[in-house]
Amino acid sequence: MKTNEKWGKATTTLIIEKNKDEYWVSVKELPGCYSVGATIEGAISNTREAIAEHISDLPEGSQVPEIFLNKDLEFHIQYDIQTLFERFKMLNKSAIAEHAGINPSLLRQYSNGLAYASEKQKAKIEAAIHEIGIGLLEASL
Repeated sequence: MKTNEKWGKATTTLIIEKNKDEYWVSVKELPGCYSVGATIEGAISNTREAIAEHISDLPEGSQVPEIFLNKDLEFHIQYDIQTLFERFKMLNKSAIAEHAGINPSLLRQYSNGLAYASEKQKAKIEAAIHEIGIGLLEASL
């Protein structure tokens, strides 16, 4: 069972992607389980029901991953770049691009769904966001 190191709770990864006018969520540890919503929050909210339905529709005798038997299941969210910047509108794309060492115009294209980042570019963006987040957690006023 995958557990959240901080709280010791069971977690599953939700992969969120934008598809034209709606958001799709796939449950990484439960292949074939999907949810959809008009908003990011709606898609995430619909996921618990989608998991329950998916498990109830499994053929008799199928083994349900132990993680989904936990009532305190938490979600780890994995976004595509476009959805990340829609969810966190307060993020400054130019500053993140500078921190990541990539072209700001290119990051805006990624965030608008006009171009797709390579795995190397995604790793740079993720590392920059995590570094900024760690810095913010260490800050106090």
